Amino acid sequence: MSEPSTTGPGRQALATVAALLFGLAAVIAWDITTMAPAQAVGVGPTAMMRIVVGLLIVLGLAHAIAALRARPAPKANAETAPATNRAALGWVLGGLIGMIVVLQVGAGFVIGATWLFAATARAFGQPLRSRSPAIGLVLAALVYAFFTKALSLSLPAGPLERLLLG
Repeated sequence: MSEPSTTGPGRQALATVAALLFGLAAVIAWDITTMAPAQAVGVGPTAMMRIVVGLLIVLGLAHAIAALRARPAPKANAETAPATNRAALGWVLGGLIGMIVVLQVGAGFVIGATWLFAATARAFGQPLRSRSPAIGLVLAALVYAFFTKALSLSLPAGPLERLLLG
């Protein structure tokens, strides 16, 4: 068995994240019990929420196991504390704010999600060229089609969504 890494989050941080994930799963599971059952046979309104609860429990277990295996975090001081990448944080926040603005002006989910994907990719070091927005556009269109057609849920539609899916 290999030695646990000395870098990364400490035991307390991992245990806190695990507890938050379990708590969020419990809140969503309780919310599922308050929803009305499906009127017809097939996928009801709680199907995706049950999947999310399951995934949150799996993530919580993974964090709990990592917390049990982790060594206590060393005391951080000003010299050893990691530097914050303010530019990356700015790109992600700009992407979120941009998506909110795009949705508010009625441009639709696909354009907003494409903007968010491109800004987040830029925050992770990908240059802003046609590749990131193209990947974001394809993924956003697939997500939009899945939610509106397969799950019969509504996402904000703009001119692009009306052009693609009618």
